[in-house]
Amino acid sequence: MKQLYKLILFVTFIIYRTDILSQGCSTCRAQIINSSKDDFTIGNGLNIGILFLMTIPYIVLFFLFKKQLYNFYKTLKSKS
Repeated sequence: MKQLYKLILFVTFIIYRTDILSQGCSTCRAQIINSSKDDFTIGNGLNIGILFLMTIPYIVLFFLFKKQLYNFYKTLKSKS
């Protein structure tokens, strides 16, 4: 019975189309829709969007764990 489930799962992954899942992020999609065909800054806009999506979680994590980070830095400084 376990092998049957594995076979069904394998066949599902083979048959399932991946283009359904490749929808893209909203920032990239908005940048492409708003740009004209003569605009060569699409790549630059996409890079900015990717950097925005990448840096915001780190900023939020910094503010959430600010106290723990300062305490960790103090312990490292006092051991040196």
